Amino acid sequence: MIEMTTLPSSLTGIFAHKQKSYKMVLTLAILDIMEEQKKQEVPVNLVRVRFLKLLQSRESQGQPVDAPPESVGQRWSQVQGFQINGLLQTPIKALKAILVHDSGKQTLRFTDELQAIWSESLVQQLREYANRELESYYQNQQPITTSLREHLAKVMSDYVAAKREPFTSHPLGTLVRNTIPQEIHRLPFIDQNLRIQGSVGMGNWATVPWVAIMDRRITETTQRGEYIVYLFAHDMSAVYLAFHQGVTVPTKELGKTEGYKYLRQKAEQIQSLVPLEEMHKDQNIQLTASGLGQDYQVSTVAYYRYDKDSLPSEEQLLADLRNVMENYKKYVEFSTMQQDEVERGNFPFTIAHLYLGQGILYYLYQNHPSEVPVQTLSSNPSSVLISGEQVKHPLERVRHIGRALQELKLLTIENNVFSLTDLGLQYGHCFQNDSTIWRINDLQVQLLRSIIEKDQKSTSLIGVLRQTIGLVQELQTFTLEQFIAPFMQLLGMGDSWGEVTQRNRAIFMLNWLGELRYVDKNGDSFSYINYEEQPQVEPLSVPEQLQAIQAFIKRKGFMYPDHLIENLYLSLKTKPFVILAGVSGTGKTKLVKLFAEALGATSSNQQFTLIPVRPDWSDPSDLLGYKDLSNQFRPGKLTEVLAEATRLANRNKPYFICLDEMNLARVEHYFSDLLSVLETQEWQGERIVTAPLIHRQSLTSEEDQRAYGDLHVPDNVYLIGTVNMDETTHPFSKKVLDRANTIEFNYINLGQYPGDEEEDSAPAITPVPNSFLRSEYLQLVDMYRDNRELVEGTTEKLVKINGILEDIHAHVGFRIRDAVCFYMLYNERFQLLEPDAAFDQQLLQKILPRVQGSSTAVKKVLLQLMKEALGRRIAVQELLDDASELYTPRSAIDGAKYPQSARKIAFMLRRLDEDGFTSYWLS
Repeated sequence: MIEMTTLPSSLTGIFAHKQKSYKMVLTLAILDIMEEQKKQEVPVNLVRVRFLKLLQSRESQGQPVDAPPESVGQRWSQVQGFQINGLLQTPIKALKAILVHDSGKQTLRFTDELQAIWSESLVQQLREYANRELESYYQNQQPITTSLREHLAKVMSDYVAAKREPFTSHPLGTLVRNTIPQEIHRLPFIDQNLRIQGSVGMGNWATVPWVAIMDRRITETTQRGEYIVYLFAHDMSAVYLAFHQGVTVPTKELGKTEGYKYLRQKAEQIQSLVPLEEMHKDQNIQLTASGLGQDYQVSTVAYYRYDKDSLPSEEQLLADLRNVMENYKKYVEFSTMQQDEVERGNFPFTIAHLYLGQGILYYLYQNHPSEVPVQTLSSNPSSVLISGEQVKHPLERVRHIGRALQELKLLTIENNVFSLTDLGLQYGHCFQNDSTIWRINDLQVQLLRSIIEKDQKSTSLIGVLRQTIGLVQELQTFTLEQFIAPFMQLLGMGDSWGEVTQRNRAIFMLNWLGELRYVDKNGDSFSYINYEEQPQVEPLSVPEQLQAIQAFIKRKGFMYPDHLIENLYLSLKTKPFVILAGVSGTGKTKLVKLFAEALGATSSNQQFTLIPVRPDWSDPSDLLGYKDLSNQFRPGKLTEVLAEATRLANRNKPYFICLDEMNLARVEHYFSDLLSVLETQEWQGERIVTAPLIHRQSLTSEEDQRAYGDLHVPDNVYLIGTVNMDETTHPFSKKVLDRANTIEFNYINLGQYPGDEEEDSAPAITPVPNSFLRSEYLQLVDMYRDNRELVEGTTEKLVKINGILEDIHAHVGFRIRDAVCFYMLYNERFQLLEPDAAFDQQLLQKILPRVQGSSTAVKKVLLQLMKEALGRRIAVQELLDDASELYTPRSAIDGAKYPQSARKIAFMLRRLDEDGFTSYWLS
């Protein structure tokens, strides 16, 4: 390497133009990961984790730091790694002159020119340069400072004495009327259009001085409407920061009794509309001992109390004010939306499905950063509109959908020109090339939900959505008819729309909430979904997750052969049907249960189900269900699990079904329907679906049709059968073996003992999303183009093996070829096993179970397979008479290329020599 004394010119200007700190932080994150990994090319996911940790570290240490985008959280400590996928693309693109981003491998590296001169000195200078620019950037931010704590303390310490002094031109009056409002106005989260007013009285000192913050859209006076206010107790023992209502006008117009009732009801309504987290919502605000005190009690919505002798820090006071302002802004948006948009009948959403906007967003994302005229969008209906050329008025359709997307803050429309916002660009980054754009994927759902739930400046549409989410949360489970009336009342439109319009608008809204995962439709009823956020930790990589599973199982006191967990994972990822074989007592069933539990799937949450197979099972009804004598459908246990896993609320959770002692009955008889349906898997949007297991028309009652009609095998269900091979069980046909990976572990080391780990010594296990296990490919064509070398190399080996198997008609077809290629690809991607070890497992699990018999031809096939497993020549013709040298002593197979398969072939040869018959299975 060449030692550098100065930075090359290609690096000296990379931070010259910056609006955020992200370019410097990204550079530091990449350098950190390169140093840790000892590699020039580093994974984007690791860089993303470090990027976020660097920002979180500055924040936790009280150092200056850019605030996170409003769409992902108020503080970096609240942000999760997946939420900054889009954000990270901005500095990556900004540094494209020095960085190479491989989107296929998802890696980052510096350019070849820089790598040619790379050295420790260059790394150190680049790190110092990034740190200098970072600190310089923050020094230039010139943060606004306030002294709110000092001012509040001043009022409470001096006000009682000031009341004994002349009122006119008193400095304390100037402080409350002018200084405090001016400093509040300077705060970055205070809108300049707000009216801020302070008062210590009109000509005479007031009993309760105050400083109010009012949104002019709903009030410009403290006598009516809603506002934020600092209220000082009459004895100056405390000051309250309150979400407050004006008392004077309501009590004057309605009388004191009815006015109080109105104010209390209004307070309860506001409390139901906005979160008001961490604030008191009772009526214990104590300002005076007179009747005025009751005015304050009934009119206060929520408050903070600060005692004079324990006034919080400046930071806490500002954080509390920000929280109250955020709630106030949300309420103002609700109010103005109801008064303006809805009351005029300008309902801000009328499209039937939210996903209709996907085409517009994808088109804009593909053309970013270009501004696209509406005419250009409408002239490309086949790309922009899901109905394509069938749309009669594409221009109006694009304009109509565009207005809704603008309300969701994903795009802007100026002079009929569309362009993506920063949020829209982030949304665009979430499009997945391997799936249709007409399905809102999980990342996009999370972004939209974040906008709706957390955005401080809500639009009319977001206001409607927020209110309706609150309504369905209150209703929990309901029918359309039960939803329409309160929904219309919420909008204030019941008298303005006829029954048909009301029904259609309610359906439109429920469609939207379904797309956003707030509502699940089951037959004619709807249910509110308690959407579970991703764990507040960075997701583990696949190898890390598997290590955590192994630690979890070991902590439970169970020991399994090396690489068994990796093999089980790869087998399930390849196809969601696996067979575990072995002698009784080796822990097959326990392995399934512990593996599921380590991923968050337990019996208690219904994500793990044990189904013991009975010897008398002779058809699918024992698993799927049957009709009784009264023609009523009685669902089987498997059907109940499939129905639960299919629910929208559960679609991202893995469900494990363990068919215990699967071959006590003949598998082809009771499992045939499921085997056939599994072969019909196909992509539908971003989900994998199958043909129906239970057809709707076969069910008679409406309730059964809603619950089980057209039930299919969803892509979040994993079937694992355990089997013993002895005189009480049935063998497997090739139809079963073709469709499963058969994992056998009969070689047990009894000399293993439980470790001394404490209960909490193993890594914490967190539930994983279904994407951790779900197959990514269903056909070879899905992966061939990007993995041509691996596919052709694996296929070449299989072609050679198939030539051997043809002599006994045991050769394999395309199904097994594809499955082996998928297994090998996942293994390469996650770096779990050495390539030869992975192929060894597939030879053992997909090929050898097909070989059985007593003929010389079978022995010849085994010997030829042994030659491949050993990776060296053997005298096949000579060993036909006596193959004992291959299985006695065991050292005969030492150094084999595929040792697991070689050991199994040696066992099969010995059995053939000694018993005159052989098969894969022990008995």
